[in-house]
This record gives sequence, structure tokens and C-alpha cells, in this order.
Amino acid sequence: MKIRNYYRDLGKSTAILSVKQGLTLVILFLILGSFALLFKSFPYPPYQEFITAFLGGRILNILDAVYTITLGSLALLLTVTISLSFGRMSESNEAFYYAVTALVSYMAFCGGIMENEEYIFGPEWVFTAMCITMLSCALFRLSVRAARKFEAMHTVGAEYLFNLSILNLLPIVIITLLFAGAGVLLREWTGASNITNFGSFLSMKAFRHLSGNLSGALLYVFFSHVLWFFGIHGTNTLDAVAKRLFEPGVSVNQTLIAAGKMPTEIYSKSFMDIFVFIGGCGAALCLITALLIAAKKSHNRKLGKVAGISVLFNISEIAIFGFPVIFNPVMFVPFILTPLVFVLTSTFAMTMGLVPYVTRSVEWTVPVIFSGYEATGSVAGSVLQIVNLLIGTLIYIPFIRYSEEKQTRNFKEEVRQMTEDMDQGDESGRRPILLSDDYIHSYAAKTLAYDLKNELERGCLTLHYQVQMSADGGIYGAEALLRWNHPVAGYIAPPLIIQLASESGQLQALGNFILEKACTDIQKMNRVSDQSLRVSVNISPSQLEQKDWSRHVLDLLSHYDFGKKQMVFEFTERVFLDHSEKVTGELENIRRNGIEISMDDFGMGHGSMVYLQDYFFEEVKLDGRLVRQLVDNERSRNIVSGIVDMAQTLKFHVVAEFVETEEQRDLLKEMGCKVFQGYYYGRPVPPEEFIKTYL
Repeated sequence: MKIRNYYRDLGKSTAILSVKQGLTLVILFLILGSFALLFKSFPYPPYQEFITAFLGGRILNILDAVYTITLGSLALLLTVTISLSFGRMSESNEAFYYAVTALVSYMAFCGGIMENEEYIFGPEWVFTAMCITMLSCALFRLSVRAARKFEAMHTVGAEYLFNLSILNLLPIVIITLLFAGAGVLLREWTGASNITNFGSFLSMKAFRHLSGNLSGALLYVFFSHVLWFFGIHGTNTLDAVAKRLFEPGVSVNQTLIAAGKMPTEIYSKSFMDIFVFIGGCGAALCLITALLIAAKKSHNRKLGKVAGISVLFNISEIAIFGFPVIFNPVMFVPFILTPLVFVLTSTFAMTMGLVPYVTRSVEWTVPVIFSGYEATGSVAGSVLQIVNLLIGTLIYIPFIRYSEEKQTRNFKEEVRQMTEDMDQGDESGRRPILLSDDYIHSYAAKTLAYDLKNELERGCLTLHYQVQMSADGGIYGAEALLRWNHPVAGYIAPPLIIQLASESGQLQALGNFILEKACTDIQKMNRVSDQSLRVSVNISPSQLEQKDWSRHVLDLLSHYDFGKKQMVFEFTERVFLDHSEKVTGELENIRRNGIEISMDDFGMGHGSMVYLQDYFFEEVKLDGRLVRQLVDNERSRNIVSGIVDMAQTLKFHVVAEFVETEEQRDLLKEMGCKVFQGYYYGRPVPPEEFIKTYL
């Protein structure tokens, strides 16, 4: 249990989350760069001749430029996105300075943009860039918090951005000088020209005693994929190792064949590209194939289709970052195990003479099956690729299924926690801002808000109706209740939907949808039955703040024929806290046009009684806490009796919600309450079921 809690807490740390989010943010650029690389390197000679000559090679130059600023600048992109994510989770107002500090610190450490004529933002520098980024961000956070203690840094009356810049000046200067000095000292002490790219430097030192045999191949594959798992471009980081161990393999075999001898070298760079890295790192083609076969979630299937094209040509970044595999402990085993198994199966096949040795260098973008044949000069090479593909797909499938289940559980738990946080906020009077970067579940909240936008546009939300019964057993009305059956999280609590819509600027669209859906459903009810029925629709207080709200509402309602059905707008107490002329005017306008007003949660608010002298209600709904405590709380019974007596004098209806037992119903009847709503009479049901059951 302690280990599980440790990994759970580790997954919520700022460092880990910033790397995860940074990697996610670069996916768009990876897609762009991957397809630029594909169109640039498409392995078909006539195509290469065409694109080289077309428009004087300008198209090729454009593709080169797009690749350079995306995949070719992966270290730059990750430095920016990771530091921004770190900053937003630490000091959201100062995220920009985190990015600047990380970028300047990295360049200072490397001594400029070029190091020994090598571009320091290329993918082979990712390991160094990520280390410097995380370290500089951590130092900046500490130094900024320390600098705030010095009031002399603040200039009274100066602009906010000026003060912010002055406050951050000293920390940025100190951190930049620190990394610049560290880079200079490191180069001078070691005398190594490439020490600044310590990812590549250290890998060469670690692998210096290995040779290009089976153990060397296995260790190279293992460590390159461990680096990939932590978001570091393992293939490029260990590129120097791969060249030393495996690059001579094909040329040695070709020399032996030219001399009339049999080839002896199994392992070569082409061997790795063609039989081990099928589709790219982690044998990404197997991952995508498994996604297309086993994934149940729409976004994962969509990823499989989008990334499927690129992995056919061995470009794996979209698949690896998109699923995600990076920092996903569930995917660690198949991601590393699959290519290791391919080393063994391919070695066995060639050692046993089932497949010829690799004797030709093949462009790494040549698709599977074709590359196997071209490298070995035999169909057996293609067959070996197919066998490996089947094995790898079978390895990935159970882990993909489990990973999806885990994603679902985690997302459901975050949604549940958001709902609990809102309930606690209602009790304390301080609801959390769900979409704020300071909120712990903001990432899940933003995901849910984006899903809500798409579901609204597609009309996927629904209304259910809960019956309201009169004391004499007749139907009094129904309340329309919003329902959203999220494909991953299940049913989302209506207050959470409203809060997300409000924070994301979708409240007007949601309100219009609810009202129009209710009108459509009431019209259906009217076609089936002409009996009188009151249908309550909840209206959010924020909707009244919209310009010409009542005019838009009345215009919408004019398109529907309700017959004897009565539309009732149900407001919470918060609406009536605002005594502005606009709110009063909006309420009076809808009442004049035949829409009745109901006040929800009456009896336990800040001043429910006071509102009766300023507004006129046709109906009030007893606060659910009063009804729940009726049986055991004498004061609750006294309050309800008082409200019912007052209702008779002021001539408004009283509806008791949350009636769940016969005992509650009987007590309410004795007090004079005549309308009931709750599970004792029925749960909310879809409109079709409501019509069939009650009309």
C-alpha cells in the first residue's frame, strides 16, 4: 500500500506533471513535423526525383524548414512547454518567466545556440534540455519566493508588469550566471568538447566496453527505451552508441559477400530499424495495431487512425506521446519488452538460417514488409516482420485494455472529487474555481469542459423528468433535470455541469439547449395528453445577467404550442439576492407573459422570508434538508408548518422535494403540504418513459 501511495503522490508532483503536460503540448508540432519528414523522405525514387525538381526544389525546402522547427527542434519545444507547465502549476501569473529562465539557462549552459557546430535544440539534446529545464525551474521557484521577502524590490504605484519584472530580475540573472558558469567549468575541467550534451556523452562512456553482439543489442534497446519512457528521445540520445556498435554491420557483410564468403554480422543499424523498431521506438506499429483491435475509447481509436499512417513509415512520436506511453507505468512493460523480444526472435531466425542476414542498407522510412525483403533479399525477411508484428500486437493488447480501464478509473475518481469539492464549497460558501491552474484537478476539469462543448454542439445532453404528485394522488407536474452521460465518467452531476459551463463561457449555450429541449419535450407531452401539467425548468442565476435574456426566452417559447401545459422557471435563492433593476425587470417580464416563477430551496437560506416582500412567487420548493429531517427534528417540522400556513395566506404553492418515505409523506400531509416530489413517487426518467408512465 505504501508503494502504491508513493507512486500516486509521485504522479501528482509538479515535476512529473509538468513533463507530462509539456510532452502533451508538443503533440501538435510532432504531427506537423512527422508528416513533413514523411513527405520529405518518402522512400520511392520517382517521388524523390519529382519533389527534388518540382518548383526548383522549393517544396523540399519548405518541408525541411517545417521539420527543422518542429521535430528538428524538439529540445526547444520541450524546454518551452515543460517550463510553462511548471510555471502554471507553481505561479500561474509568472509562467512566462519560468519559460524565459529555462530557455536562457539552457543556452547559457551550452554556451550559445550552436555547440561545436551542432544545433543545441535538436532531438539528440533533449536529455540535457529537460534536465536543465527542470533544475532551472525549481531554482527559479525557490529564488522568487525568497525575493518576495524583500519589500525594497517593489515600487509603489508602478505598473504590475514592471514590478513583476523587477521582482524576477535578480533570480533570473543569478540562475543564468549559475548555469553559464557551470557549462564553462564543465568544459574546462573535463576537456571534452561534447560534455555539454551530457546525455550523449554519458551514454558513450557507459557503453564503451560493449560490442555489437547479442548482449550489446539487448542493452542498447533496453536503455534507449528507458530514456524514451521518461520523455527523452532515446534513439537520438544513444545515436553515437548505435553508430559505434551497429553501423559497420552491413558493410562488413557486403565485403564478405564480395569476397565470396558468407556474411557473419547479424546486428546492424538496418537490423534494428527493420526487425526491432517496427514502426519506430517501442515497435510502435504493434502498439497502433493493438489500439485498432482492442481499444474501446473513441479518442484512442482516433489516435490509432491518425498515427497509423506515420508508424507505417517508422515515425513513432505521435503514437508514443499521444496514447500516452510516456510516464505511463502500465505501458512500461510492453513498451520495453516488445523490442527486446524482437531482438531475440530475429536473432534466432537468422542464426537458424530461416532468414538471411541483413546485407543491404535500407532507408529507415521504407514500410514494413517491403523493408524486410529489401534488406535481406528474401521474402523470409518480410515473413519475419509479420511474425514479429503479430507477437508484438499480442503483447500490447492486454496492457492497452488495462490502461484504458485505469484511465477510466482515474478520470471517474477525479470527477467524483470535483463534485465533492463543489458540495463542500457550497457548505463553506467558497466554491473552487475548477478551471484554475491552482485547482488540483484542473486538467480533468478542462478535459470535461472541452467534452461538454463538443457534446452540446452535437446535442448529446438530455433532460429527464421527475414527477410531482398531489396529495389526492393526481399528477401536479414534473421537474426537468439535466443529464449528461459522459462516455468515460458516466453521469455527471448537474451542478458540476453548470459550474463548468459557467467557467468556460458555455452557460448561455447550455441554457438555450436546456430550454429548447424542454420546449420540445413539453410539446411531445401535449400531443399525447391534453391534461394540465406544470413543467419546471431550472434557470441559472448567471443566465439573468445575459443581455435581453427574457426577450430571447419569450421569442423561443413563441415557436411552441404547450396547450394546457404550464412552463415554470425555477430559480435558486442566489437570484433573489440581487435586487437590481435588471433582475427585477427580467423576472417581471417573463411573469407578464405567462411563465410562473418557483423559488428553490426555500426555508433555509439567508433570507427566504425577506424575499417574499420584494418578489411574487407562484411556487416555493422546500429546502431538501428540512424534508430529510422531518421525522427526527421537531424544529424542521415547525418551520415547514409555518411555511405552509404562510403559503395559504400569500397564495403560493408549496412543493416538498426529497420525499423518500411514506412516513415523510404522511407528516407533510398532516402539516397541510399538498404537492410532493421525490424517490417515493418516482425517479427522474427520460421524456418517452415519463409520457408512457404518467400520461
